[in-house]
Amino acid sequence: MPHRTPLTDETPVAELWNLSDLTAGWLNELGIHTHGQLAEADLYELWAELKVRHRQVSKLMFYAVWGAVHNCHWQEVPPSEKDAFEAWRATVK
Repeated sequence: MPHRTPLTDETPVAELWNLSDLTAGWLNELGIHTHGQLAEADLYELWAELKVRHRQVSKLMFYAVWGAVHNCHWQEVPPSEKDAFEAWRATVK
């Protein structure tokens, strides 16, 4: 079920679905401060940069960020998105 809080491009990442204060801080370090900035980012490259900086980043972080962009719970990421992420990840290892 989608998050019911309306989002704008200016909504701070700290207020987005799925994102903890820690994750919001990591995104801020990368210059991502708002929903609009996150929505414009290449989520694969963003995940890769987070993984380089923070070893504990896993595929669940990709799902969380994807859900934040799409205003839904991370468990609602469609299988096609998960498959595309796994295919991409296999090419960058």
